[in-house]
Amino acid sequence: MEKFRSELVVNEPVEKLFKWHERPEALKRLNPTFQPVQVINKEGDLRDGEVTLRIGNKPLQLDWISRHHSYSQNRNFSDEQLKGPFAFWNHDHVFESVDSENSRLVDSVTYELPFKPLGRIFAGKHIQKTLKQLFAYRHNICENDLKLYKRSEVDRGKILVTGSSGLVGTQLIPLLTGAGYEVEGLKRNNSSRQEPCWDIDGGQIKNVDRYDAVIHLAGENISSPVRWTDRKKRSILKSRVSGTKLLATHLASLETPPHTLVCASGMGIYGSRGDVELTEDEAKSDDFIAEVVKEWEAAAQPAIDAGIRVVFLRFGVILTPLGGALKRMIPATKLFAGGPIGGGQQWWSWLSIDDAIGSIFHALNQKNLSGPVNVAAPNPVRQGDFAKILGKVLNRPSFARLPGWLVSSIMGEMGRSLLLSSTKVDVSKLISSGYQFRFEKLEDSLRHLLGRRIFID
Repeated sequence: MEKFRSELVVNEPVEKLFKWHERPEALKRLNPTFQPVQVINKEGDLRDGEVTLRIGNKPLQLDWISRHHSYSQNRNFSDEQLKGPFAFWNHDHVFESVDSENSRLVDSVTYELPFKPLGRIFAGKHIQKTLKQLFAYRHNICENDLKLYKRSEVDRGKILVTGSSGLVGTQLIPLLTGAGYEVEGLKRNNSSRQEPCWDIDGGQIKNVDRYDAVIHLAGENISSPVRWTDRKKRSILKSRVSGTKLLATHLASLETPPHTLVCASGMGIYGSRGDVELTEDEAKSDDFIAEVVKEWEAAAQPAIDAGIRVVFLRFGVILTPLGGALKRMIPATKLFAGGPIGGGQQWWSWLSIDDAIGSIFHALNQKNLSGPVNVAAPNPVRQGDFAKILGKVLNRPSFARLPGWLVSSIMGEMGRSLLLSSTKVDVSKLISSGYQFRFEKLEDSLRHLLGRRIFID
């Protein structure tokens, strides 16, 4: 049998550390971004429940079925593999009280590889390295989620989320439920009489009258690999403006409206501005994306007029290997085709997916924060430097330049707006409101997201 052990000490009593792991959505927070994992089925709880995970990408997917056992509240629980890639797997989660304000989590894994001794010879070191990356990721998520909750010790309420099945929404909901919020997603064209639903084309919204706050993330993906035809532009504009106006107007009409509306927005409102550091008060551009964002934010005016606190989070480039720009850059970099885009001198204001959802949580709970807020890491980088750092993390060179004219030729206006534009935003407003970034440096963020941390033995 092989063994692995990892420890985490957090500044929380053991009861809170244990409770975080007991939340139904905790497993989704712990699943790493660098290894595709889907929760297919979950029955029961940590006492004797059973979980089915689907790991990997097609056609190499496999199901991993585990059963929980040995539960003792605030002390321990375990899970053992019933079906999966190992000949044997058992994971003990042990919770220890260090003192009244601190606690320790000890993860102890006992496993046996298939096809012994060949499994140990050919995969033994790889498995140990993978486990180091996995538990470093899990512990970072747990520790920083608890820190975020601690900075926002307020009464939890009921939250409605639009775009809950999107890239950001799927990561956000486990963060909210882990804090104790009751969360529901606003479904599209749902025939159910009880679930909240809306029909943007029909201008109808139902069963949205009992929420403390609303988080609005819905909108058509602007970075899909499709040129911005006139039809595509109309669809992008309508998905953001019509949906926001419908939602804001409905919330404003309620007898008891929610106290807060947090709306996703974008730094595209500034356009390409070279080396200028852009605050929220900076003059707006007049290109397509800027006009979309301006109308998008203006559509929320009925909610503002009704006295609802509205926050517009102008996101930078959100990094996650699960989607967006980073997902598209990884394969090219691994195939030795990574490098500067255009001149590589354009500024990219980036942020980790964990800071994207962390900023939403912060805006939800920071009662003095309102209006537009730039959301990006405090250390933007030039695109050429971004490519170099990504190459370093993936152990690949980054010299394969993609000419700007080729980007324009293939991708048109979309390529010029999303890849070649230079936007360097100032995030002082967010920081002065009390938000603490999880990742301020690009390399640290990429190593976390991609499972490429450096360990010193």
